[in-house]
Amino acid sequence: MAITNNGTKNSLPSNLLPSGYTRPSVTTFTDHDYVSELVIQVDKVTVDNATKATTLTNIIGQATEGITAKITAILAADYLASATVTAYADFYKISSSIEVNTTSDFYGNADVTYTCYCRLYVKAV
Repeated sequence: MAITNNGTKNSLPSNLLPSGYTRPSVTTFTDHDYVSELVIQVDKVTVDNATKATTLTNIIGQATEGITAKITAILAADYLASATVTAYADFYKISSSIEVNTTSDFYGNADVTYTCYCRLYVKAV
């Protein structure tokens, strides 16, 4: 019995993929028992890199702050360790916590995050 996170599938449109980026290979399934919409905040300072492709890779896979790590934590909190559960996330949209508009903290000292929109697919095995 185990909770298995197959990873995070990157379904962002190709115009949002930086040069040199390779989408991760993730085992998906269609016989899910549960789907949820998640909005995950990823701390920009933790994942940023001078190479844009590395930044996007880090947004998904960074060990403590990345989407996959946060999904793993969500699964651990939601299911008993004795459960047999398999899951994966589908990352389909990204934005930033700071936008240039009249109500934002664009010039302030707010912690900037990437706002990542995902669908979490879970099945009990």
